[in-house]
Amino acid sequence: MKISVDWLKEFVDLKPPFPEHALALTEAGLEVEAVEKSPSGDTVFQVEVTTNRPDWLSHWGVAREFSAIHGLPLGKPAIADEKKLPRTPPPGWKVISKDAGDACPYYTGVLIEGITEHKVPEFIKRRLESCGLRSIHLIVDITNYVLLELGQPLHAFDADLLSGKQILVRRARKSEKLKIISGAVIELNEHDLLIADEEKPLALAGVMGGKDSEITERSRNIFLESAHFHPRTVRDSARRHQLSTDSSYRFERRVDPCLVDLARLRAIQLIQEYAKPRHISGVVHFGQVPNPVLTSLHLSEDDVRQALGCEVKANQITSILNRLGLDVKTLSPKTWKVSIPSFRADLTRPIDLVEEVARIYGFNNIPETLPSLPPGALKANPVRRVQKKIRESLVGAGFHEAVTFSFVSSEGFSEEQLSEMIRLRNPLQTGLEWLRPTLLPGLLQSVQKNLRFGAESFGLFEIAHVYKKGSDKQVDERKTVGIILGGKVNAGRWLDTARDSSYFDLKGVLIGLAEKIGLTEGVWTKSAVRGLSASVGEILTVGDIAVGYAGQVSADWLKHFDIQTPVYYAELQIDALCSESISKKVYTDIPKYPSMRRDLSMTVPEEVYSDQVVQDIRNTGGELVKEVQLFDLFQGGRVAKGYKNLSFRLTYLSAERTLTSEEIDGLHSKIAQILASKYQAQFQSK
Repeated sequence: MKISVDWLKEFVDLKPPFPEHALALTEAGLEVEAVEKSPSGDTVFQVEVTTNRPDWLSHWGVAREFSAIHGLPLGKPAIADEKKLPRTPPPGWKVISKDAGDACPYYTGVLIEGITEHKVPEFIKRRLESCGLRSIHLIVDITNYVLLELGQPLHAFDADLLSGKQILVRRARKSEKLKIISGAVIELNEHDLLIADEEKPLALAGVMGGKDSEITERSRNIFLESAHFHPRTVRDSARRHQLSTDSSYRFERRVDPCLVDLARLRAIQLIQEYAKPRHISGVVHFGQVPNPVLTSLHLSEDDVRQALGCEVKANQITSILNRLGLDVKTLSPKTWKVSIPSFRADLTRPIDLVEEVARIYGFNNIPETLPSLPPGALKANPVRRVQKKIRESLVGAGFHEAVTFSFVSSEGFSEEQLSEMIRLRNPLQTGLEWLRPTLLPGLLQSVQKNLRFGAESFGLFEIAHVYKKGSDKQVDERKTVGIILGGKVNAGRWLDTARDSSYFDLKGVLIGLAEKIGLTEGVWTKSAVRGLSASVGEILTVGDIAVGYAGQVSADWLKHFDIQTPVYYAELQIDALCSESISKKVYTDIPKYPSMRRDLSMTVPEEVYSDQVVQDIRNTGGELVKEVQLFDLFQGGRVAKGYKNLSFRLTYLSAERTLTSEEIDGLHSKIAQILASKYQAQFQSK
């Protein structure tokens, strides 16, 4: 945004050299990216305004900042004397809100008749050009001038082109069309807010006016609008129709509602002086006049000292806050009640006031000090430690880390899932209105893009938070890792034969990951999991705690992202993996005695999971069973339908003595009997 120094001097007495003022502004938080000269010789600051400070999107707002920085008086814009203006609305004119709701809480307008002058004053032309706007027409230039001066967008309609005397603030009808000032015709939907007359839409509220009521050189009677529109309403319409204007840019960031009346009076003053109208009506409006005070906060000298680590005198604190336009009332010599004005909606906590004091006091004036920490205060963060190990394991397995958006649409989720999800009050983008309950949609979108660009295989992971509703209206936020793979294995390797990836590839990655983080007691059990195929889905539990799940992504999700190849996915809760019992490594002596191996081959029903069998083998064999390895799985052929062959290699070892063959044979037989009883297993010698 461009700020004219000549314009600033209307409100605050700035003396050269102006680059020093630019530096002071930058150090106070409003970055001046460049100091330039306009063709008229004016000094222009190119500033970068942060989204939380819409009050800086005006010359008066920036002048207020200089007033606070330098301790200079702040002037006010000249406005029309309300006492001398008619109080009666124009006969028959009405403004009606139809289903606008909070999208337009306050709307005002005046009818200005009999404009006789159209010449634009040189100072208006010069200042608009310094800010990058060209002169168009006296009335249009005045609305642009007020926008840049105060930050409140205005719009003027040619009153002679309106049908009737009713101004409607309403939602658009489905497929309704509006020809905007640029000449383009846009198709509206029911979410768009319009300003309309009795027959047709006149403007897309807060964004752009219509061609059919545009001000031209022939305009003699105008209807001047000054209103407050909700940021979300304007932002959604602007993005939906790919329109960006000076008005929408400000409304999207929240314009001070108390500027509605001030900006209208400022525009009337300029119109009276330079357009010489025959008559200006009283105000026609709906809604309540906004409250100039949003809230109040308490602040103490101790709050400032504890946050900044230095002493700032009480009179300095109150002076800074007053210069920033805040009303400060003394409760005691070192505590105050601070009223927050409507143009500072970003100030919601006492610490925000401390930050205001700090930036005007000067960060360079705050001495550098190291925090005093008691011995042993720094402890290793278990979550970071496990995250590091997870990242190392997955990168080592050939996966790439992804970073996806935290917001998702409702598509793909059931009504039951949506009832557990958290909806955003003010989404940044239409359609992305929910906090993600899983990392799956974002990773599937990444997979979709990879496949679109010709990838034969993919392996991605993401470490991020997922969200759902907790108890007592709290947000249940959990750090998780999502792992996704699919496509061809060994693609592009001349020595190995390429094959389609399978769920066992993912399972192998998870086993390696478990070993890396020290997870030895986890049990996988078949279970239905949302988002996964009913036939290939498992839950990982440690004790009684479910710490994750894995399986094949459901056909519905793949169809939603237009993915034709099978995809396998796992999601683990990092917080649950960080417990001492899981992540702590246990070291043992190197065995002194020899081990012995026995194979166990069996036929079991196909629904029996090998993990269940392994767990039963370990439980039966106790400490003497050192290792259990599944080395063969076979279905089909001579194996009856509905059954499968599993072959395990058991390693027997004692830390205290050499085991005899008789001991091992006896324990081996006992294990076989337990499995035969529990799973109807049939054995064959190996």
